[in-house]
Amino acid sequence: MSNSNRSIQLAGLGAILAASVMLYLQRQRNRASQSKSNPSPKSSDDIGNDNELSYYQNLGISTASLPPHILRNIAKELRRKSKAEFLSMKSPMYDNVFMLDPDRNLMCTISLKKAKWYIRKGIAEWTSPIIAGDKLDDTCKYIRLLFQPNGGKGTNCTSDKSDSERLYLQTPKQNICVSCGSNGHHMRHYIVPYSYRSLFPDEYKSHMSHDIVILCPDCHLNIDTATKRRMNQLEGELRDELNKSSTDGYDYWCSPVIEDTYLYHVRSCAIALVKWRENMPFEKVASHEREVREFLAGRQQNGIIDEDAPLTKAQLQSVCGVNYRIKNDEYIPGSELVVQSLNCDGDKIEAFIKEWRRHFINVVRPGFMPRGWSVDNPVICGRS
Repeated sequence: MSNSNRSIQLAGLGAILAASVMLYLQRQRNRASQSKSNPSPKSSDDIGNDNELSYYQNLGISTASLPPHILRNIAKELRRKSKAEFLSMKSPMYDNVFMLDPDRNLMCTISLKKAKWYIRKGIAEWTSPIIAGDKLDDTCKYIRLLFQPNGGKGTNCTSDKSDSERLYLQTPKQNICVSCGSNGHHMRHYIVPYSYRSLFPDEYKSHMSHDIVILCPDCHLNIDTATKRRMNQLEGELRDELNKSSTDGYDYWCSPVIEDTYLYHVRSCAIALVKWRENMPFEKVASHEREVREFLAGRQQNGIIDEDAPLTKAQLQSVCGVNYRIKNDEYIPGSELVVQSLNCDGDKIEAFIKEWRRHFINVVRPGFMPRGWSVDNPVICGRS
């Protein structure tokens, strides 16, 4: 290859790299300006059109000149967006049914499912702000409790709560992405990762939706990457600390699976025979067949395999599907280690939850959070 051709290729790659950097910086500036100005919510039709391919085309770069790794990323992104509809919630997250106490003081907003549960139990009735009733119509989104809630007659059950918590409980919530405001293909996002939250004591999970928000697929991917990175960091630091203080010799960095080297070798032999037998030396084929026959003989009760009969396709396929990875019963998942380190201490759990709230705000910079949502709101339902 001549020096001139090499120079042309290098110049082309340099141009592509420069365009990629420009594209990245431009998108970062657009996101920053969008979060600062709190723009109006995007429609669901706008989501999915902002793919990488259109950006390169707008820059005048032909797809034929793009490197393979960029084309793979574009294809991966398009596949992800094509699945967004199937992964998104099938119904709105918030029904915004107002719940009133017997004196018609507003308590909070609840889901339609919860409202129907109160009605079915006979402890509430469908009503309106002025006239009570017993039927639900399209415009009625109020229920009135038929019993006095905690706090006693004549007291507002939210009077002892902070202004932000009261505002969060009583204000209707929008079914839009809390980050960009898009109104389609929503996904439920747990601000405290579900693998941690599921291990908390019940009082931190029951009737507590404060830390469950709505995100669109693109914003969910953004925070999910940052969340996994932080989880890996927390769990890695904890494993290092536990290994240093361990007195029983347990390795907290042990693998979740144990690989059986013999099964892996036999499986590789079977795969090679299925895919590349015609191109393999005769001695190699004979060696691989011998390994597979010995394995099959060990699996059979009589332990005899006819060496003169050729291995069937079904036999080879069965060996190709052998699972050489065995679950390590001694492995402790990182989420369990992290939650165990909190020792069911209320103060530690509260600090842990609020750290994740701050992490979410710092990463997402949401412009459409529910009114009254706050990092400092209680972490247990009913506690101020």
